[in-house]
Amino acid sequence: MGLRASVLTTVLLLIWLCSAQAAPRDLCLDCHPAHYTEQGSCRYCHRGNPQTSRKELAHGNLIKGQQASFTNPRSASLVAGKKLADQTACRRCHTLAGTGNRLASNLDSLLWTTKPELIRKALVEPAQQMPDFHFSPPDLDRLITAILAGGLQAGKATREPPLLVHFSNLQTGQQTFFTRQCGGCHKLLSKRDGGLGRGIAGPNLSGLLTRFYPPTFENGSSWSEERLKRWLKNPRAIRPQTLMRPVPLNDEEWRQLLQSLAVD
Repeated sequence: MGLRASVLTTVLLLIWLCSAQAAPRDLCLDCHPAHYTEQGSCRYCHRGNPQTSRKELAHGNLIKGQQASFTNPRSASLVAGKKLADQTACRRCHTLAGTGNRLASNLDSLLWTTKPELIRKALVEPAQQMPDFHFSPPDLDRLITAILAGGLQAGKATREPPLLVHFSNLQTGQQTFFTRQCGGCHKLLSKRDGGLGRGIAGPNLSGLLTRFYPPTFENGSSWSEERLKRWLKNPRAIRPQTLMRPVPLNDEEWRQLLQSLAVD
């Protein structure tokens, strides 16, 4: 009898150990109905902590429903968000989904480091040299969805390359050709000089000579050094209704302008 009891106890212990090592129950389902179960656990789309029933802990770093479709490539919100990111040319300054200029923060890291509410705040209250796009609330959700999807596509970086940060220095800014000749109407985030210019009458020129800048030259073509030189010589020969006046440059001024526009 003693042997049989010992064997039974051992069997019960093994069963308990196996059940303890099995996948823990998703406590999200105690409050929320299951949906899109083919995606896996709730945490795959929403983050949070499914192993606690305490709301403040369970909802930590939660990605709400408006942006949770970032894991679904066919989501209408994600498709619209990607289109919006292209239209506003986020990549002229940022890296998104593994591509873009590194003039400002890497958007791919935000999925792993930043709450969506803080991403929204950065879009609504943009940094000093960032354009204010005046996104509508639905467009904010779509763009945040695209940013989160970009981070998922790029993956979590083991190491983030260092990013050179320039602090605002009005005296230094006044020494550049761009600030003296262009900064009254335009802004520029420069790899070498940091944020230049204070004007908002003209477009933001960050990343102008890269493939990520909107194709706003003649007939929807992209900008290049040759086309920029033509534009500065006589803007109205290309766009008759423009308010911009000609900007004659000598060789040294042209060299300084290209240095400010460079992204590498």
